[in-house]
Amino acid sequence: MQIFLRLFPETPIRLDFSYYPKLAAAVYQAIAHADSDFADDLHGGELYRNRIKLFGFSPLYSRQTEIHPENRSQNKSGGLVFKGICSLAICSPWPELINRLNDGFTKTSQLRIGSQLLHIQKAIHAPVPDFKETMVWRLRQPASCVTSWSSKDENKKRYALPGTPVDSHTCESLLAQNLIHKWRRLKEIRPDIAVGWLQNGAKENKDAADFTEKDVRIRLMPLSTAKSVHRKRHQIKQAPVFSWIAPVEITAPMAIQRIAWSCGLGEMNSMGFGVVEEVIR
Repeated sequence: MQIFLRLFPETPIRLDFSYYPKLAAAVYQAIAHADSDFADDLHGGELYRNRIKLFGFSPLYSRQTEIHPENRSQNKSGGLVFKGICSLAICSPWPELINRLNDGFTKTSQLRIGSQLLHIQKAIHAPVPDFKETMVWRLRQPASCVTSWSSKDENKKRYALPGTPVDSHTCESLLAQNLIHKWRRLKEIRPDIAVGWLQNGAKENKDAADFTEKDVRIRLMPLSTAKSVHRKRHQIKQAPVFSWIAPVEITAPMAIQRIAWSCGLGEMNSMGFGVVEEVIR
């Protein structure tokens, strides 16, 4: 499932480039307004701490956004100024999570990101795509995708970018592994949803199939005729994070396509990365 929030600031709001953790806190706070125990469990509970959360959100998007570069000579940090209507997409396969978010937004009618306040004008459920075995997805503007790898011998992430693998791990292989991991996580915490998704696929195993990376084929497509990919650098909780933007073609069972749409692509979905929309061809 995906929902869109339409938000507006009474006055222009300024956020640092690295505002993603504050936006994540705002989303958890909205859930807590409806069910504080559920929010605490999702954030740090035994079943969810340091595990895939199975929900994601996009960064704020507005056509009326000013980019203010960092000016070290004047000791001014860089940031974004949102001056008009903003949108935000949230995705999850859990009806309970989406319902709690809706309840929380209804109760507060606002989203507070740090000290900045946006009023919620409406929340809209996105239409469900017509899932097929081959689909093209693009990152929902202005989201980007994170693909990283770390070996068991080192406690450090290294980021794979299109055309730049890490220890032979490509963006394509990491995306496939991540989708399978999310599918197994869904089977673990919500097997009823997993079985329901399988029943909608004529060629899929009705016994909650354990898909593998061999069942998922990924192809990155060019961003435009002039540019194949866009790379980005972020500062998240004092650590550099590298991401990329390019359309992604996935050939996989329809349950995996549902995972991509309802959980996002790549890593750090609950930190503002990876929310997608279908490319209609």
